[in-house]
Amino acid sequence: MGDAVIGGPGLAPLRRTRFTVPAWRRILGLAITLAVFAAVAFVGQAFGWLTDAQANTRAEQAADGQARLVVMALRQLTPNGEPGESRFAEVASGLNALLVRDEHRGTAEAVLTIQVHGSSTAGAFGGRRVVEVVRCYAVDWQPPDVADPQPAPCPTLPTVPEQAPTGVRLAQQLNTIGGLGSGPYLAVGVPGACAFGEESRRGFVAWPAPSLAPCDAAEAARAAGFTD
Repeated sequence: MGDAVIGGPGLAPLRRTRFTVPAWRRILGLAITLAVFAAVAFVGQAFGWLTDAQANTRAEQAADGQARLVVMALRQLTPNGEPGESRFAEVASGLNALLVRDEHRGTAEAVLTIQVHGSSTAGAFGGRRVVEVVRCYAVDWQPPDVADPQPAPCPTLPTVPEQAPTGVRLAQQLNTIGGLGSGPYLAVGVPGACAFGEESRRGFVAWPAPSLAPCDAAEAARAAGFTD
């Protein structure tokens, strides 16, 4: 349809004006849009800088929480007379904790050194990354009492041959077949991938040995003597 003509006798015809958006308004709108995108990008980048600075702290806090979960799980164990490391193995596998050292202080107390992992997410947008830390804690265990975990230096773990089974896997195999050899105690594997076993009236029980424990019958007997 054409433009409507407005007028009357003796008056010049008037045409309805077509309103258009001035160019400066279009430019202003584009500038505002670009400014919004720039602000979002800046906030995201600033968030990334902040999270990067705090990533290690948050990962360490996550490791602290993981260690407390291990202790809480140990406190839930009811005494059953099995070796302490065997009871520890019941909860450690589900909490990604590794027993790296044990220091027995008689048959009723041991200080366990456990290793756990903590992680946190840092960065923003396409630069997001996961920060992981490995921390160790000393846990004083006097069954059924378990003290709060205390930060401790992580010892240097031995190198385990690629073909050697892990201590967990080795213990599973031993429990499946009911042990190897003869005698009340058994120690098999290599340092870092060892398993201890005990033959008693309860039957054969095998569990992953601490990563730094010597794989010998004397060490197995000492570990089996720590019962809860």
